Amino acid sequence: MKARNGGALARSAIGACLFLAVALLAPLIATDRPWIRAQSGEVLLGAPVPWAPESIDLSARLRPPDRTHWLGTDDLGRDVLSRLIHGTRVSVSAGVIASVLAILIGALLGSAAGLGGGGLDRTVLFGIDIVQALPALVLVAAGAAFLSPSFLTAALLIAATGWTDCARIVRAESRRIRSLPFVEAARASGSSRSRILTRHVLPHALPPALATAPYVLGAAVLTEASLSFLGLGTPPPTPSWGRALADARGIITEAWWCVLPPALALLLLILSARRLGDALSEAKSD
Repeated sequence: MKARNGGALARSAIGACLFLAVALLAPLIATDRPWIRAQSGEVLLGAPVPWAPESIDLSARLRPPDRTHWLGTDDLGRDVLSRLIHGTRVSVSAGVIASVLAILIGALLGSAAGLGGGGLDRTVLFGIDIVQALPALVLVAAGAAFLSPSFLTAALLIAATGWTDCARIVRAESRRIRSLPFVEAARASGSSRSRILTRHVLPHALPPALATAPYVLGAAVLTEASLSFLGLGTPPPTPSWGRALADARGIITEAWWCVLPPALALLLLILSARRLGDALSEAKSD
């Protein structure tokens, strides 16, 4: 069982790391820089000539996949592969920022509620119930309608709705830890509540909640793509998977290559994140 869980964890981590590597190396992979592009415009070392994601060539619009454009071009003649690679940066960046902020918010609120109890505990639980009672996409879309659209805005709004699961886990762990001897000793020695929280409770209560990070990442990627699809996420001309799907709605029957690559990339990234979360949860339970 442990070997199987370890293999699943390794495969899931490799899949997630591949998307991270593409996001980090996107400016080097897909670019119009002279030191990468062949002088004659021909194929270099068997690879397709790189294209900048914003390069428009109306004479090559809606070109199907070929030797020059491996995934074809869109309705403005832009290379689909380059825009897919650069769109990975938007999705991964928004997902990572949102998941990190959600974990931090959930950990702080959950540990404070579990350690403090009383009115603070009831207030945090009430806030969790309110956030979980409403559809996350509706809340995020409502907030995005009043703010300047960008992937950073989307990440902040997603984090504001994705902290609840982490807060519940950290709260439960904090309630268990606060009565342990080392916490009682710190309290008896005169340590302040904030010191007990940051030095004794939070370091022990946070690790179990880290297993929720991949789930938050997957949900953040899907929400960011949904916002971009609705026109509330990353503004053009910055490439994003949701924007690519929205732009291809009217040409799906004549240019399938504009829809299938971003849809598959979105599916694979979310699936990798969820599989990583499942593997971490199984490894923790073992």
